[in-house]
Amino acid sequence: MKKNKRYAGAATGKRRSGTLRARRRRQLLCILVCFVVCAVAGWYGYRSLAKTEKPQIVLPTPTPTVAVKNMNSEDNTPALPYNLYIDRYLESLDENDIWMEDFVDTRTPREGLKGMYQTANMMETQLDYILDLLDTTELNAVIFDFKEDNGYLTVRVQSELLKEKGKMDPRITDINLLLTKLKERNVYCIARIPCFRDFATGEKTPEFALYKKDGTRYKDNEGNYWLNPFNTELWEYLVEIGREAARMGFDEINLDYCRFPTNKIAEADFGQELTSENKEATITGFVRYACEQLKPMGVFVSADVFGVVLSSAIDAAAVGQNYEAMTRYLDYICPMVYPSHYTSGYYNLKVPDAKPYELIYNAMLDSKKKLAANKAKGRCAEVRPWMQAFTATWVSGHIEYGPEQLSAQLQGVYDAGYSSWLLWNARGQYGKMKSALGPQETE
Repeated sequence: MKKNKRYAGAATGKRRSGTLRARRRRQLLCILVCFVVCAVAGWYGYRSLAKTEKPQIVLPTPTPTVAVKNMNSEDNTPALPYNLYIDRYLESLDENDIWMEDFVDTRTPREGLKGMYQTANMMETQLDYILDLLDTTELNAVIFDFKEDNGYLTVRVQSELLKEKGKMDPRITDINLLLTKLKERNVYCIARIPCFRDFATGEKTPEFALYKKDGTRYKDNEGNYWLNPFNTELWEYLVEIGREAARMGFDEINLDYCRFPTNKIAEADFGQELTSENKEATITGFVRYACEQLKPMGVFVSADVFGVVLSSAIDAAAVGQNYEAMTRYLDYICPMVYPSHYTSGYYNLKVPDAKPYELIYNAMLDSKKKLAANKAKGRCAEVRPWMQAFTATWVSGHIEYGPEQLSAQLQGVYDAGYSSWLLWNARGQYGKMKSALGPQETE
C-alpha cells in the first residue's frame, strides 16, 4: 500500500525531493551558480563604467625607422621618429597645423603645365616620337616611370639604400643624356614613383610587404601585390627614391598609388587595426614627410588621387586619401578624373564615360569647393588633373575616345578655372589625340 501511495504521489507531481544529502548538494550548486552569475555581471558593469569614465586609446606598435633630419624640438631634445602614433599624425589632418615655417622656398614654379605620361621603355626606344610631340604641340612636360608599377627601378642608382632594398630593371641606359635632351627643349621632367602597390620590392625586402593573416603575401582582386603603408622604414625607402631622382635633375617627384588597397581587406594583416582615421592619417603623414624631405632639394612634389574622392567621403576614407589635408603639403595634386572611372549616376550622368565634358567640368567644380578654405589661407597645392587618353572598352555604353573627346575634357578643365593637366595612356601613344592639342607656345 505504501508503495502504491509513493507512485501515486509521483504521478500527480508531488514527488519527494530525496535524501537530505541530495538536497544539500542542490542548494550548494544553486549558491555557486548565483555567485558566478553575479561575478560576471559585476565585471561587465565595471568594464562599461570604466570605458565611460576614461576612454582607452590603443596606439599601434611603432615600427623602427631610419633617423631623419630636422626633427628635433626647440629645446634640442630628439623628437620621436615618424612612428605611426595616431595622435602625432592627426596633426596632419588639422587645418591649423603649422608646418615648415623656416623653409625658404627658392624654387620657381612653372605655370600652365601640360604633360603626358610615358613608360620607361618608350623613353628609351621611342624618344624621337616623344620629342616630336613636345616640339609640335602645346605639351611642355613629360612624366615617366622612375619606378614601375611592379616595383622595379628603371634607372641605375647610386644610393646604397636603394641597392640594398630595391630591385633594378634599368630600361633607361643613360638618364643624364635623356634629361639633357629634354631640358634643351625646356621640358618639365616628372619622375613617377608608384608607392604602395608593388611586387618586386616586397620580394627583395619581405619586411616591406603586406601579408595575409595566413602568412602569405596579400594580393588584390586584380592580382596586384601591395606593400604595408604603416611601415615607416618603407616610407624612408620611397622617399630615398625621390631624393635620387632629385639628385639626377628631375623637376618634380610624383607619388602614385599613394593609398591603401580597397578589396580583400579582411584577408590582410596590417599589424594593427585598420580604421578610416588611421588610414587618412597615414597617407597624409607620408605625404607630409615626403614633402619635408624633398622640397628642400629644389624639386616639386605631387601626388595622384582617385577622382571620386572629390565628391565621396566614403571613397576617400576607403583609400585613405584626404584631399584637403594632402593639398596643405603638396605642390601639385593630380586627381584622376577619367570619365570611365565613374559609375552610372555620378553627376546625373547615365554613362559618365560618354559625357567627357560634363564629367570633367563637374568634378573640377567639386575640387574648387573642397579646396576653397585652403586657398583662402594661402596654403594649397595647385590642381593638375589627369585626362583620359584611351578608350575604356570594358565600360558598358562606352564611346571611342579621340581628339573630340580629349578636347571636351580639356574644355571642362578650363571652364572650371584650371589651366594645367596631364594625359594618361598606359602605352604612351597619343598620335590619335594629337589634333586636339594646340601648337607649341612661343616665348
